Amino acid sequence: MAGQRLQCQPSIALIVAQIIKLGQKLTDDAVSMFMKLIGRLFSQANNRKKQRHMDCRPDTAKALRMFLHTITALQSANDYGRNALEVLDQEVGWHRLIRMKPELESMVEDNEASPLTLAAEQYATVNKYAGAFLQAFTFRSARRHDPLLAAISLLKRLYAEKRRTLPDRVPVTHLSQADRRLILGQEKPDPSL
Repeated sequence: MAGQRLQCQPSIALIVAQIIKLGQKLTDDAVSMFMKLIGRLFSQANNRKKQRHMDCRPDTAKALRMFLHTITALQSANDYGRNALEVLDQEVGWHRLIRMKPELESMVEDNEASPLTLAAEQYATVNKYAGAFLQAFTFRSARRHDPLLAAISLLKRLYAEKRRTLPDRVPVTHLSQADRRLILGQEKPDPSL
């Protein structure tokens, strides 16, 4: 009987070791898959941005021609001592310039769009798996009072409660200033977080 118990012990130890090893592999695979999904999201966002640039090439050329005509008209006015606005209105047309403004603003905004903003366009895709991913793992840090862990904890809670709005106080010190502005807009984050 005692011999039989001794033979059983190594088998249980091997099974436990295999379960631990399998748990590590599954964790690594899940994290790797999540990173690939997020990476694909940013890659698709960059591809959309490139496509937008390609789609607006005729508009960009049109805007550049108008800009060139504007500079030429202003240079002519300066060279001949004429009123710049009068020459600009005659050569280019003040109303044409004003009508072009919204289009130019849109082009500049699209060109300066952050990859994070473009990726956020795919929020519905991320929303499907982010909550489950966050709930499946316990995150730890070597840093004491790590603001990233506080942000993860907040996201876990928001997903668990199915809330889509941020509370008044959010941990943002782990983010760049640009990312803070994207998330919070013009609001100032609470410095204690």
